[in-house]
Amino acid sequence: MPDRTRLPAVGADPTFSLPAFERTTLSDGVQVLAAGHQRAPVLTLFLLLPAGAAADPPHQAGLAALTADLFDEGSAALSDVELHRALMRIGGRLGTEVWSDAAVVGLTTLSRHAREGLRLLFEIAARPRFDPGDVARVRDLRINRIRQLRRSAAAVAERVFAEALYGSHPYGHLAIGTETALRALGPAEVADFHRRRYLRPPWTVVAVGDLASEALLAEVARAWDEGVLGDAGTPPDGLPEPPPLTRRMVFSAREGAVQSEIRLGHPGVPRTSPDFYALSVLNMVLGGQFVSRINLNLREEKGYTYGARTSFDWRVGRGPFCLQVGVQTAATLDALREAVREIAEVRGPRPPSPRELETARAALTRGFPRSFETAYQVARAGMRIALHGLPDDHYARFVPRIMAVGADDVLRAAQRHLRPDELLAVVVGSRPDVLGDLAGLGFGDPVEWPAG
Repeated sequence: MPDRTRLPAVGADPTFSLPAFERTTLSDGVQVLAAGHQRAPVLTLFLLLPAGAAADPPHQAGLAALTADLFDEGSAALSDVELHRALMRIGGRLGTEVWSDAAVVGLTTLSRHAREGLRLLFEIAARPRFDPGDVARVRDLRINRIRQLRRSAAAVAERVFAEALYGSHPYGHLAIGTETALRALGPAEVADFHRRRYLRPPWTVVAVGDLASEALLAEVARAWDEGVLGDAGTPPDGLPEPPPLTRRMVFSAREGAVQSEIRLGHPGVPRTSPDFYALSVLNMVLGGQFVSRINLNLREEKGYTYGARTSFDWRVGRGPFCLQVGVQTAATLDALREAVREIAEVRGPRPPSPRELETARAALTRGFPRSFETAYQVARAGMRIALHGLPDDHYARFVPRIMAVGADDVLRAAQRHLRPDELLAVVVGSRPDVLGDLAGLGFGDPVEWPAG
C-alpha cells in the first residue's frame, strides 16, 4: 500500500509539441500563417492590422479603437442586421481588439464554413460601412465608458502613468482615448483613418483549426483573390524613443479615498530584446507571481494590500516596466519605500536565490502547455509571432530557453534594464492624507495631475 503521509515525487515535465505554422505570402504582400488543430470542428481566424493606438494622430486619441469598434456595424455590402445574420448562419463570433501596436479582427466559426468566414472577415475589415448614426452611437458609448472609468482609482492611475511616462510619444495615451478627442471625431475622420492605416499594408492572416495547414492556406488565398480591397494605405511609422526620464512623482487627487493606487516604473525594452527570457524570469522573482518578493513583502508580511505585481509590457517599441499596487492610505509612503527598495536590491545587493530562480522558471514552464489547448489560443500565439517578427518555432523553444536562464543572466538583465534612478511614481489618493508627505521619498516635489 502506498504511503499516503508523503507527497508523491514530482515526475519529469511532459513533452509538449505546438502545432507548426505554415506560411505563405499573397498578392500585395499579405502574410498568412496557418496551423492545423484537429481537436474540435472549429476554425479561428485573426486579421492583424499593424496600426494600433500608437497610430492615433496627434489630438485624436482613441481614433484607432473607435474605427475598429465599428467593424461589426455593417459593411458596404451588408447592413448590420444582414452581417449578424450571416455570422449566425455559419456559427460565427466576431470580435475586435486594439493594442498599442496593432488592431485585430477575429472570427471563430465552424471549420466547414472556412470560406464563408474568410469572405466575411475580409469584407468587414476592408469595406466597413461607417454609417454616421453608428459612428455617433459607438463614439458616445466610448465617451460614457471613459466617464465611468474616472470613478476607478486603478483606471485613473493607468491613464496618468501612461501620460506622465510617455508624454507626446505614441504610447502616451490609452487605446480608449480621451473624452475631448473623441467628441471631435466623426465619420470623415474614421473613414480617413481606415483608408490610411487599416486598408493595408501589410495585413497578416492567422488561421488555426480543424483543417490541414495546406488546406487553410488554400482557403485564405482563394478568399483573398476575390479582391475585396481598395487602394493601399500608408505604411506604419517607426516608433521614436521615449522621452528621457529622471526620478519624479506625479499625484492625482481622489478626495475621501481610503486607499492609494500606486504605479512605479519606467520605459522597458521591446519584445525583440535578447534579454526577453532573462527578464521574464526576473519579473517572476520580483513581482510576477503570488510568491514574488513584492507580493510577499507588501501583502503577506506588511498586510498593506490584497496583491501587488510587476510586469514588462512587451510591445514593438519600449513598452513600460511597471509595479502596480493599491494600498491602505496610511501605508502609502512605506509601500513606496519598500517597492523602490525591492527594485534596487534585486539588481545586486540581494540577487535572486537559487530557490527563487527555480520557482520562477517552474511558474513560467509547468503550466505552459495549457496556453495552447484550443485553436483560439494557438492562433493568438501566431498573432504574436507575426506582430513581433518572432521565429516560427519561438513557442516550441520557449521552455528550454527559460530553463537555460541562470543566475548570472538574471542579474545582468536586472542591472541593465531596471533603473531605480529613473523611476516615475504615480499616486492616486487622498490629498490631505498623502500629498504633504510624498516630497520626502526622494522623488522631488510631487506634480499634481488632473484626474480626467
